[in-house]
Formats: sequence, structure tokens, C-alpha cells
Amino acid sequence: MRMSMRVAALLGGMLLAGHGVWAQDKVEAGAEVYATNCASCHGERMMSTGAAFDLRKLGADERARFDESVTEGKGQMPAWGGILSDEEFDQLWAYIRSRAN
Repeated sequence: MRMSMRVAALLGGMLLAGHGVWAQDKVEAGAEVYATNCASCHGERMMSTGAAFDLRKLGADERARFDESVTEGKGQMPAWGGILSDEEFDQLWAYIRSRAN
């Protein structure tokens, strides 16, 4: 019983009820990571200028694509692997998914 409560608590901080509702603290932290590292190319608050990929178009099933592109870089985007922590990747993904089209 104790283990299932821990698992539920961990999942509660991630995706809630499987409906695309992200924990607000993770989204807010992701917004800060985005503003610091991504906004200059991908647009303020993810309002793409057309110069870079519109991150709002990433589907919920494209986490692996996101991780690979951010880790290794793509085109003119630099590699962020080793610069951003795993936690920051998760926060950034939560922010992106909270604003997805």
C-alpha cells in the first residue's frame, strides 16, 4: 500500500489523469527554462516567428523526437545535452505540452 501511494504521488506531479493537464509548478519552471534558453529563437511564450520550428506543433507522442533534437541539436539549433539537466528537459516538455495546439 505504501509503495502505491508513493507512485501515485510521483505521477501526480507529472501528467494528471492522462488528459494533458500538467502540474503547474512543472509548467512554470519549464516556462523559465524556455525563456532563458529557447525564446530567442522559438519566440516569446512560444509564439513562433517562423524562423524556427513551432514547438506547439509537437504531439504528445513526440517526446523522443524532442529529447533527441534538444540533446543533439538540429540544423542551426545547438545541442543542449549536458547543459540542461534531465529535470529541466522534463520541465521544458511540460511547458511545451501545456501550450500545444
